[in-house]
Amino acid sequence: MLGIKDGIICAYYFDSSGKCDSNTYKPDTDNVNRVISEWEKQDIQFVGVVHSHEEKQPALSYADIVYAQAIMKANDMERILFPLVVIGNKARFIMYMVDRCGDVTAEEITLI
Repeated sequence: MLGIKDGIICAYYFDSSGKCDSNTYKPDTDNVNRVISEWEKQDIQFVGVVHSHEEKQPALSYADIVYAQAIMKANDMERILFPLVVIGNKARFIMYMVDRCGDVTAEEITLI
């Protein structure tokens, strides 16, 4: 998960207790929601979820978009960052944004 404060992504949480295999991820929702609540106390807003794909699939899948929409609905969000780490000979990071309608855009980012 990613958190933002003052326009800067400043918080990251890896859901080590979530369940996953090579194709699916099921978060530990109790733990994830606890982290979001802790972030809120620090004025950090939950803004997205990072995940990975193999090099042959460098774009969000239909299932990714549906999942992003479910997260937005559950958290009353209009859009969500859904960055993708593309794993191959060289890893790439693509910052995708998904809105409630399911429209996807690749966002410009500056890594500090």
